[in-house]
Amino acid sequence: MLIGHVADDGIAERQEPDMAERILHIGDRIYAPWNRERLFPARVTFLANGTAYFAYQDGETDRMPVHRLQPSNKVFLIESVSRKPTEKHWSEGRLLGEFLRMIGARPLYAFIRTKLELGHFLKLARMSSSRHIHLSMHGLQRKLVLQLEDVDIDEVIELAGDLKGKTVFSSSCLTGNEAFGKAFIRGTGADAFISPRREIRWADAALISQLFYKKLFCDGVTPYVAYRYARNMYPKHADLRFFKG
Repeated sequence: MLIGHVADDGIAERQEPDMAERILHIGDRIYAPWNRERLFPARVTFLANGTAYFAYQDGETDRMPVHRLQPSNKVFLIESVSRKPTEKHWSEGRLLGEFLRMIGARPLYAFIRTKLELGHFLKLARMSSSRHIHLSMHGLQRKLVLQLEDVDIDEVIELAGDLKGKTVFSSSCLTGNEAFGKAFIRGTGADAFISPRREIRWADAALISQLFYKKLFCDGVTPYVAYRYARNMYPKHADLRFFKG
């Protein structure tokens, strides 16, 4: 397993993370508020002094501070399952990556096996301009279960660091309980943590995550509205919970 920056095709390269990943770039697709209402898709046209100039899809233009905008085309996917996904053996994370590409998003995929690798890629996710982190792995009530070792909630918080401004969607079984969810929000400062409270089958996890990101990116809504949509569309098997930072 190479440790390094994650490429779009899921191959880790031996290089330090680009510090420019922390900011937007000209041409990036974003969601921007319109008249203080819902978010609408737009594209960055110019950046200066912490302000982004952008154009909505209908041609209207506007500008506002970068921190008010939601980058729409990046999701940092971190996956750890019993067998590394291949062309013959798919997984929830790889399937989600293909779905995100289909709807025009930009998945950054990493397959991990150990606690050390989890910490490394959480750091890259923290430094990335992506506001969305997706964890695809087994879980217990107070643990994430990686391919080779378990990581309890206190260790997850220490490895994650400051996730302010990030929304974390975990498809890990049982991690949507109060003890895990509230501790994660309190310890990392993440904007939101979304996860199933019950055990969830692989196929159900794949469907619920696609519903969430479809609503988030295609319709330009907030993570909470996307969560409500996914939960209402698929209520029985997922039992998703939303913890707000």
